[in-house]
Formats: sequence, C-alpha cells, structure tokens
Amino acid sequence: MVTFPIDLFLADSDLEPLRLRLDEFFKGLTDWSPASNEFGLQFQPSHIVESETEDQTFTNANNLILMNLWADGLPVLPPTRERVDWILQGSDLASDHILGKFLPRGGVTNVETVAVALAMAGGRPEYLPILIAAAQAIFDPRTFHDRLQAASGNAFPVVIVNGPIAKQIRLSADYGCLGPDPQRPAGTSIGRALRLLQQNVGGALPGVGSVGVYGGIRT
Repeated sequence: MVTFPIDLFLADSDLEPLRLRLDEFFKGLTDWSPASNEFGLQFQPSHIVESETEDQTFTNANNLILMNLWADGLPVLPPTRERVDWILQGSDLASDHILGKFLPRGGVTNVETVAVALAMAGGRPEYLPILIAAAQAIFDPRTFHDRLQAASGNAFPVVIVNGPIAKQIRLSADYGCLGPDPQRPAGTSIGRALRLLQQNVGGALPGVGSVGVYGGIRT
C-alpha cells in the first residue's frame, strides 16, 4: 500500500512531495498481485461468542461485529442461525439464490446475505421481499450503483414501495416518512439493512470504498 500525499496543490505549488513518491506509486499500480488465487464463492465460517451471562454475550457479539467493521456504529441484533432462518421464512427463494454483486467491492449477494443484514437491523420475515426487491433494483445496470457507492457526494438510495405489501407491513407514508417512526418501524429496519448491505457486501465503508465528503443522514 502506498500513502499518496493528499494536499491542495495549486499551479505554483511545490510538487516535490509528489515527485518523491511517483516511482513507488507506479510500482504499486503495475506490480500488483491478488492476495488470493482461489476462484469461486468463498464462505467465511460462523463465529461463536460465549459468556457467563446472556447480556455479556450480547455485548461481546456486538464488540466482535464492530471490531470487524460489520455494523454502522450502533448496536445490532447478532445474526444467529435461528434469527436468520426465521427471517428467511419471508421468501420462497432459496437461501443461496444469487441476486447480484454489490459494487465497488463486488461482493456476491444472495438471499441469505440479505436476510443476515435484515436480522442485524431488527427486521422481520415480512420485510424480506421488500429488501430483496430493493437489492435487485440497485443491481440493475441502469442505476449505476457503483457510482452511487463510490461518489464523493452524499447520495443514498431511497426505496419507494407500491402495492398492498406497503400497508401490510405498515410502511410509513405520512409525516416523517424518511425518518424513524416507532408506529411504523418497517422502513427503519429496511433502510438500515440496505445500508449494511452497501457497507458489508459492497465495501462502501467511509474513507475506504466510499469517499462521500459528509455522508448521508441515515436512521
């Protein structure tokens, strides 16, 4: 990894800091090899978190998730096998059904991946079809979601739901519809789960896969 000088360089600036690192920078671009030569889908093993009390186990699980940069900074519900299987009851699709790749990282997203994010965000099985449809919409080439993810602006996806399911799961469509609403919690869980997918699968980690200057105000 090469740390390239980042500063405000004007026409009459001293460019010597750049010149001193050019050879190192070009070598990093041209003499690169992947960290892994394995092909195909690679699945990480599950993590086991134990403690003397349920409360401490929950805390330890959240610490593990946060240290691995799998959360958004707020506590999440650990995606246990039981919780993910419960969420998966909301769709007839096979858990390994591939929906697409989240850019810029290119992480493969299947139905179980979506269910894991929804479980972490406190979602319910009936929310799963909406989140699957939202992911499929993002993967449509016409959305250019690679640019959305990596842009320096503060864009973020907005999910508009039509049809009976919007009322069935009590999506907010009234006052404060873009924010949290304890009377209609579905939108908050779905929105947070979508953000977790963007970050954990798509690599949109601030300053890493996303260079949004200010970021978006999310719930």
